[in-house]
Amino acid sequence: MKRRKGRHAKTESRKRDIVQAALRCFSEIGFSETSMEDIRRQSGASTGSIYHHFNGKERLAAAVYLEGIHDYQAGLIEVFQEDQDAREGLRSLVERHLRWVEENVQWSRYLFQKRHSGFMAETEELIAAMNRDLMEHASRWFSRHIKEGKIRRVQGDLYMSLTLGPCMEFTRQFLLGQTVTGVGKAIDVLADAAWMSLAAGARREKPGRTFGR
Repeated sequence: MKRRKGRHAKTESRKRDIVQAALRCFSEIGFSETSMEDIRRQSGASTGSIYHHFNGKERLAAAVYLEGIHDYQAGLIEVFQEDQDAREGLRSLVERHLRWVEENVQWSRYLFQKRHSGFMAETEELIAAMNRDLMEHASRWFSRHIKEGKIRRVQGDLYMSLTLGPCMEFTRQFLLGQTVTGVGKAIDVLADAAWMSLAAGARREKPGRTFGR
């Protein structure tokens, strides 16, 4: 059993190395211009190993996207699982988002640019399942704080938009090199904005369907 686990860990490590190498090549050379030989050289893997894990460049490109989404969402899910009060939790979500972008610029650009590429067609069901899992964690977290009277009721589809929507716009500008505000300062300001928009004392609208109902 130990050998099997060791082999599995080694296989997963090799796959991730190939994915990371492909991301660097797609980012630095361009998707169309990148060859499988470029990826082989960058990863240090054999051609056979690459084709064993990924049946061609488009499958590999889709895997790069999926790995990025998984890595990003795992950080948010981790926050939803932590025992924090409402304001601390909102700040942690904003910080986790912006720090991930700051530390994974190539991946962030790739996720923004490639969502609707042709090679993504076969991944729609998997992405939908990943998004449902994220939203289930979000729903439980927001519902708890709504019931505790910390977060106000709004339509259920607005909670994540109010939490991370402004972060997404800052991310877009950051990736284009158009920001002057540092990430640390942006976390402070955007976390405060998220809290002011969702705190129970904020101005109330007539609620529609909410997580807390």
